[in-house]
Amino acid sequence: MVLHADTGRECERGLMANKLKAFLDGSFSERNLVIVTNREPYIHKKTTSGIKVESSAGGVTTALNDVLKVIGGVWVAWGSGSGDKDVVDTNDTIQVPPEEPSYTLKRIWLTDSQVDNYYHGYSNSFLWPLCHIALERVYFRESFWKDYQKVNQLFADAVIDIVNEDSIVWVHDYHLCLLPNIIRKKKQHLTIAHFWHIPWPDWSVFRISPQAKELIIGLLGSDLIGFQIPLFVKNFLDCVTESIPSADVDYLHSVVKYNGHTTELKAFPISIDFEKFHNIASDKKTEKLITDLKKKYNLEDKYIGVGVDRLEYTKALLKRLQAIDLFFKKYKGMKGKFTFLQVSVPTRMKEPYLSYKKAVEELIIRINKKYSTFNWQPIVYLDKKLSIYELVAFYRMADVGIISSIYDGMNLVAKEYVASQIDKKGVLILSELAGAADELDGAILINPYDIESFAKNLYMALRIATEEKIERMEMLRNHIKEHNIYRWIADILKEIMIISSIKNKKCLYLYDHLETFFNKIKDKNIFLFLDYDGTLTPIVSSPEKAILSDKMRSLIKKISNIILVAIISGRSIEDIKHKVAIDKILYAGNHGTEIWDGEQLIINHDIDTTKPLLNDLISRLKEMLSSIKGVFIEDKGATVSIHFRQVDIKELGKLFKLFNEVAKEFQDVFKITTGKKVFEIRPVSAWNKGDAVIWLLERYGQGRIPIYIGDDVTDEDAFHAVEGKGISIGVGLNCNADYYLKEQPEVEKFLKDLYKLKYIATCELGY
Repeated sequence: MVLHADTGRECERGLMANKLKAFLDGSFSERNLVIVTNREPYIHKKTTSGIKVESSAGGVTTALNDVLKVIGGVWVAWGSGSGDKDVVDTNDTIQVPPEEPSYTLKRIWLTDSQVDNYYHGYSNSFLWPLCHIALERVYFRESFWKDYQKVNQLFADAVIDIVNEDSIVWVHDYHLCLLPNIIRKKKQHLTIAHFWHIPWPDWSVFRISPQAKELIIGLLGSDLIGFQIPLFVKNFLDCVTESIPSADVDYLHSVVKYNGHTTELKAFPISIDFEKFHNIASDKKTEKLITDLKKKYNLEDKYIGVGVDRLEYTKALLKRLQAIDLFFKKYKGMKGKFTFLQVSVPTRMKEPYLSYKKAVEELIIRINKKYSTFNWQPIVYLDKKLSIYELVAFYRMADVGIISSIYDGMNLVAKEYVASQIDKKGVLILSELAGAADELDGAILINPYDIESFAKNLYMALRIATEEKIERMEMLRNHIKEHNIYRWIADILKEIMIISSIKNKKCLYLYDHLETFFNKIKDKNIFLFLDYDGTLTPIVSSPEKAILSDKMRSLIKKISNIILVAIISGRSIEDIKHKVAIDKILYAGNHGTEIWDGEQLIINHDIDTTKPLLNDLISRLKEMLSSIKGVFIEDKGATVSIHFRQVDIKELGKLFKLFNEVAKEFQDVFKITTGKKVFEIRPVSAWNKGDAVIWLLERYGQGRIPIYIGDDVTDEDAFHAVEGKGISIGVGLNCNADYYLKEQPEVEKFLKDLYKLKYIATCELGY
């Protein structure tokens, strides 16, 4: 089959625009994602052999990079590499990743003075210690603040230059507090979110900042501010209350209204790529490395503890070393039996970090001198960056992982240690002052300032029975596996999309307007149209698991006695009739291509003409997608669905590319839409759900008000079909309707309320 070039490109553009929908598992207008961070995902450096490109190693940066590789968009960041300016175009942009470009990196440029004042100064010498409540280390200069303002303006100018009103801007961290409000002044209707990665202290601490009010107003330019844990949300609300008396602060719903703008606040605990660490820990290469490392550091018959930290004061390394000193003093039997591995990665090699590094190293020397024997020393100190395999090897072989920070937004080392513990023999000792302590049930919590208790808990952790260790570690691993970094990103983006859809589409939450809604329909005859997957049943991992509950079936039966009901589904007509199994209602399957009117099947396009081509398409897709684990191709006769709910996020980019290569060849015959982790393929000539609704209304709906409830992109045709005639209700992210329900369980609640209303009305009319 040969297509015109323009047709193929149009198909590709359509599929690319649907990537964000596919990734987020939702239905909403096409949006362009713009991520803004201080650190860039790719750095170009000049070397003697030319310009080399390096990728940033941070877990969050890596995950955001993975997502943009899938969905496309723009990343705005400071160009810090020595070769960065040499590779950008006239707009200061470059397509990345280098090996297979899929999104745009836009760089901004800072002078040496701005780097000193904005980054090392205001961000890291003032905001960092302030928010970590290390007040003796807070250092402020007026020049810091002036350049902080200037650099935030530079970032804002770069963002404003590339966005339109449909863009989603997601800003990250304390370097860019002022950015949301600067952008808001120029782009009133833009959707902006900010995630604050470090702790937000309470007002008694934050009031120390001479610019407390300006920083808070800057952040309130956001539609959504994300924090690591609920405590930080409360602390921020308190700071707004104290610094801006004119702001309307709603503690119950975590909402701030200020200067005509509404900002929502929510906790999103950040996480890691669990599978990455689990898989590396399971690699035979890691097992060999463990054997080599144990031999190298004389650990073959020892209990092993590990700490992995950036070399800076919030990680409380001095407190940890004092506890280890006391541990050996109190538990003399552990001398020669326990070795602690301290891995410290140098960071921000300026004062006060240089002095802190020196203090840590001097204390390690004293402890080793005090307790070492001729063939053993209590602490092995590594002050270098390790390969990921070395890091995971240390994690896996450690009997105890210690995180003892004095304050942390989250602390991902705790989660990395757990994900690497495939043998489940390790115990996590975690500071109760780290954000991770809020969610990691199974860890032993310690107060890093209580050295006596710290040492005691270390001894207890080494003495815990194997069964208890396994039980604790399984609990921790299951939590982190389920709540991984990609779920964190998706959860935040979903929340942003809900806010954006409501703000831009004027969609109303049904339960805020239920009385008005019921007044419209109380005395009217109703024709109720219901989608199935995601509406009557929750979205599940595979289609066959979407089973209608007995409660929902009973409820629909009762409703059908007083209201005309039709089920409209993407499933085949036989499948949906079997799944629902209710007589006296109407059915439309294959997105409206097939209709059952209670007596006969009506097919609305020539299947015989398109079926051979559809079979060819299915055969090609099976061949092309066979290498991707988790793809399920559902042949429904007249249409086909490509389900990818179980495909790993890292494979989505490959899936989209391969799918597009095949699909664009059939664009003149088949229409492709993106739903909740599914591509729906149906003949261009076939009816959609909107066509089915119109057909049913013409034959059975005279004098009736149609109400359509659906959750997916394919339901939008039906929303348009009832526009001006009735009422549409979206479920979840879908806000291209008149009203929305927040989640699928609310559908059952609404149907109960609807039945009650119409039952009472029917009784009053004497029917």
